[in-house]
Amino acid sequence: MRSYFIIILLLILSIGCISPQVQPGNPADYELPGIDNTTIYYLNGSSVQVVESVINETSFRIDPGENGEENFRDPVAQDYSGKNVTFNISKEVFFGRSYVHFDFESPFSGFVAYTQSDGQDFVRTVTKNGSIRVVLPVNFTTGSRFLGIAQPEPDNVTSDAYGRDVLIWDNPYPENGKILVNYYHKSASGFLVYFGEFLFIAALLIWGYYYFSTRALKKKRERLEKGYRKP
Repeated sequence: MRSYFIIILLLILSIGCISPQVQPGNPADYELPGIDNTTIYYLNGSSVQVVESVINETSFRIDPGENGEENFRDPVAQDYSGKNVTFNISKEVFFGRSYVHFDFESPFSGFVAYTQSDGQDFVRTVTKNGSIRVVLPVNFTTGSRFLGIAQPEPDNVTSDAYGRDVLIWDNPYPENGKILVNYYHKSASGFLVYFGEFLFIAALLIWGYYYFSTRALKKKRERLEKGYRKP
């Protein structure tokens, strides 16, 4: 009985810890409003801006990934009318994994946004229903088996007003528990073609050199053999 009490006490102590290190961000730095029932990831190579839809919640939980709070910064919240809403940030540690909460004074409906560090390989775990959009940086794309693809395959790929590629998954959860996008500069595909052509030409030249060298040696050997056989 005592062990159950200790476990419950630890769970209570691990929930709702205020995290003063996280300072609110500037809503003008984000592309708000977002889209209802949709999580949008705006990629730029070194970081990702996330805009999530919230419907009638007093607390909204975020999984910041393996780095926990360190991978969560500049949070903002804005309701459907475009009004910035005040909130508190708290953290929850559950079985050794950190989660971040947006805590509101009253039920909130609108959009929350925050920034995370990221790299050229975008990976996110999918844990809830709803659509997902990944907006690639300008002049970047995906889809090449040699340079990078998106997994699972998006339900739709389009372009926005800025010319950015937008990958769309319609309710990928629970069939897919993870989304991965390897993206690259659009010019990389052209360089890949040129490099392939270069390798082809180089291989052709090497083959030609080997062929004609072998042929010349063969003729030289035949002449030598004829001269040797003469009485």
